[in-house]
Amino acid sequence: MNMAKWEYLVEELTITDKWNSNKRAEEFEKFSSKLNSLGNEGWELISYQAIPLVGSWSKEVKGYAYLGMLKRALS
Repeated sequence: MNMAKWEYLVEELTITDKWNSNKRAEEFEKFSSKLNSLGNEGWELISYQAIPLVGSWSKEVKGYAYLGMLKRALS
């Protein structure tokens, strides 16, 4: 049986916290463009996760890194 082989990519896919209407439209356009670019390279988004960025002293959440996990078949 010939099993499929995959390669994986973790990509930062951060959208800003600044959500006025102009900025929101711009951020969604950039986000869609990034995903479409990766899709054209054969990558499929399989998961998207927010990772809290915690201060080293306060241990308070200072923001988030948004990571996309993608896969594509190996040739």
